[in-house]
Amino acid sequence: MKILWIFTVTFIIGCLGSIYPGPVKLSIVQVVMQKNLRVGLWAAIGASLPEILGSALAIYSFRWLQQVPDVLIWFQWSVIPILLIIGFLTLQKKSTPDVEKQESASPANRSAFTKAMVLNLCNPQLVPFWLVTTVWFNSKPGLSLDSFGHELFFILGATGGSFAMNYLYAKLTSVNRERILDKIQPQTIRLLTGWGFILLGVWQAVQAFA
Repeated sequence: MKILWIFTVTFIIGCLGSIYPGPVKLSIVQVVMQKNLRVGLWAAIGASLPEILGSALAIYSFRWLQQVPDVLIWFQWSVIPILLIIGFLTLQKKSTPDVEKQESASPANRSAFTKAMVLNLCNPQLVPFWLVTTVWFNSKPGLSLDSFGHELFFILGATGGSFAMNYLYAKLTSVNRERILDKIQPQTIRLLTGWGFILLGVWQAVQAFA
């Protein structure tokens, strides 16, 4: 019963922690708008996998991360050039619908999967978020991670919750895709997406300097 309770609470926290429309969600929305829901599903899977690493590090490396704060600073800085590069590449990409139709499914899936995974891996809030969550869990007798089974279901809940929210973004985008395309030109979507990544990179730099 405790294992199921740990999974359920972690799943909910994973959903709520993934609701913020940051770089990962922006990449998922972009691929659904440019491709389809199937490619968006692969992006959602790729974006969710780093939660395994983040939640595992939170469980096993809490003391080490406290003693080596430079690791967290490195995460904070590493995301800045990635966001800027993705933004500039998005602005320079000038694909047409005909070209996209001729593109095979596998490269599109791999590209969306890899892009979303890298973005979340470089998310400076990933490890700190699950560190705080782990501390809170261990402060509650009914949620404390006292065994390998507890830890495993904590990780599964974190990953599952993140995937559920990522897929929800993809699904909502897919449902409203035609409506959005009727009002906004693909070129405009590309420009908004590219500048969105650049602004997120600038904002991350401002936070790093602050």
